[in-house]
Amino acid sequence: MSPPKRPSPFRLRGLSYSVVRGPNADGEWYWRARDNEGRTVWTGWSKRVALLQRAPGAVSEPPSLRTVAELVQRWLEAREGDPQLKPETLVSYATRAKGVLALVGEEPLTELGPAFMERLRDRLVAAGLTQRGVHARQRLVRAAARWAAAEERLTHRPLPVVRLRSAERVNSDYTPTEDEALAALREMRGETALAATVLAITGARVSEVVHLTRGDLDLYGGWLRLRGKTGPRRFPLVAELRTLLVDRGRGGAKEPEPEHPDAPLFRWPMRAPEDAIRDQLALACRRAGVPRFTPHGLRRMVVNRILRAGADITAAAELMGHSPSVMLSYYRRVSSDDRAAGVAQAGLGQPLAVAGAPMSSGHRSRHSRR
Repeated sequence: MSPPKRPSPFRLRGLSYSVVRGPNADGEWYWRARDNEGRTVWTGWSKRVALLQRAPGAVSEPPSLRTVAELVQRWLEAREGDPQLKPETLVSYATRAKGVLALVGEEPLTELGPAFMERLRDRLVAAGLTQRGVHARQRLVRAAARWAAAEERLTHRPLPVVRLRSAERVNSDYTPTEDEALAALREMRGETALAATVLAITGARVSEVVHLTRGDLDLYGGWLRLRGKTGPRRFPLVAELRTLLVDRGRGGAKEPEPEHPDAPLFRWPMRAPEDAIRDQLALACRRAGVPRFTPHGLRRMVVNRILRAGADITAAAELMGHSPSVMLSYYRRVSSDDRAAGVAQAGLGQPLAVAGAPMSSGHRSRHSRR
């Protein structure tokens, strides 16, 4: 079956009509009407016969768009009139738009540009969104701007999807110092900050922390149960860790079944909290001016601290959920200070220094040459 023929443009009641795309499942085409000055004054889906019967005459110029909120809302209204979009797609658009409007809705459209998209990205990341969620909302703003430009309600300005800055090569093997970790953690907020702090104390894997439940927190026994790929293990509930999580163990009055052991320990507002922790930690490192590191860098930092304190290697490995050989091979990072401390503690060189000391005057060797 041959495709339907595209309707020809026509002029009626002071407006010029032409097809933009189509047809849809109902055989309708998406029309655009322009006035004598070439401005778009109407768009919509219709069959040609129906359009000839009800085509509007010359209409007044649409109100100007002033803020990002007005731009996004008008774009959403235009999308609602598109029968080719599925209902779930419209719901997704509305959800993304809600986050954008809450952060930059009041900003004037004169601010649209690369710097605006960078601000939007940083605020979305700080709000706990993953990199995928950040990009989706930036694309929504870009689509709305393109629509407004096509409707001649906004001067077209190319808007980039600005990703997390990574001009420098990211060293995923970098192990932060405790001061660097503290500086980055101070730049984080919300649930991701709490989870990252737990990582910095326990050295747990990020997957182990984000899936903690209330039943994993034993305030009376003094343990935090971590369930990793090598099986469950218990981490002592040190004073700092207890202070951070004590309210989560008791539950909140506003939460349903606060004492249920399977209830999540963290209140994640996003679908992929692991990605959110990584993204926000990277942003926090940049803000704090420290080398970028990953959540796994915090795990190596904890291993180093435990071993430098002289802890038993087997006990340290059990805390980390690994065998001693794996822990030493993949997590231990020996620094120059570690090597110097090892030499000093072992007293290396002292016997040789005594043996090689110059003899005092009057001393006679037992092994005189014959």
